[in-house]
Amino acid sequence: MYHRYLKLIAFPTLLTSSLLLVGLKQDTAEITNIQLNEQSVLAINWVQQSGEYQALTYQAFNIAKIVFDQAKAKRVKQPAVIVDIDETVLDNSAYQGGLIGTNSGFETSTWNKWVAAAKAKAIPGAVKFVNYVNSNGGTVFFISNRDRSSQKVSKNNDLEIATINNLKSVGFKGVNPKTVLLKGEFTKIIDGKENTSKQWRREAIETAKADGKKYTVIALIGDNLNDFDEKVGVTNQERRKSVEKYSNYYGIFDSIPNNKTIEPAYIALPNPMYGNWETGMYNPQAFKKQSPFELSPSEKAQQRKDSLVRWLSGK
Repeated sequence: MYHRYLKLIAFPTLLTSSLLLVGLKQDTAEITNIQLNEQSVLAINWVQQSGEYQALTYQAFNIAKIVFDQAKAKRVKQPAVIVDIDETVLDNSAYQGGLIGTNSGFETSTWNKWVAAAKAKAIPGAVKFVNYVNSNGGTVFFISNRDRSSQKVSKNNDLEIATINNLKSVGFKGVNPKTVLLKGEFTKIIDGKENTSKQWRREAIETAKADGKKYTVIALIGDNLNDFDEKVGVTNQERRKSVEKYSNYYGIFDSIPNNKTIEPAYIALPNPMYGNWETGMYNPQAFKKQSPFELSPSEKAQQRKDSLVRWLSGK
């Protein structure tokens, strides 16, 4: 998945009524981003140090391989797998770790420098899986909301080149400008505005606009529910309901014999560091604000605590 603040869809002005506006403490104690960042230390360590994280990523790609083999056995024509990049096939935990001890949160400028450095490592199991698909009659497409260029007004694709070089450097095969589709490619104009949804890039793969061939998408792999469906909702309550509704999609390839309908498998990678799940905790209206990005470090810290289900000994 792309980083939390560049990947997220526009946050609506009004949250759903499921968010309670009462009962939230108005804690005025001010904290800084330094203190807020400290709350991420354990999550970053889990990604970088634990065997459990590694086990889960291998498990995800093992399931993905089974799904691909099932599609091949069912003779699906031109099978394609769509993978997200960040925290799905490339590990950016070093960038997250670099924020610890600083008074900075995520910033486009530092993120773009990280992308340009092309130092992200491969997620365990990702290279083997991607190369297996590309070597056995399938095609892997990398769809990410990374920017193509570090300059908004420039057509220079320096970040796209860096991303491709990073993927190649850690061993991924089949990586080129036609299989790496970043933000701004295959957009649509909706209500007079450019819409950069991943949906249009997936459509380009299915309709031969991406590389001249029509593909059948048999699996979507990502670390964010939005990698599977961008309409999963904003609040975590909505997002959990979506997972429950589509529970049969996770890790399961569903095709009906003699039927053109094919539902791709959803395969999720763990990412406790950032994502839409984080903003799904926040209720900016409680602080008379419109967006979670307007919340101060203190307000975020308070709502993180308010989101906890807690058992208190002796009560």
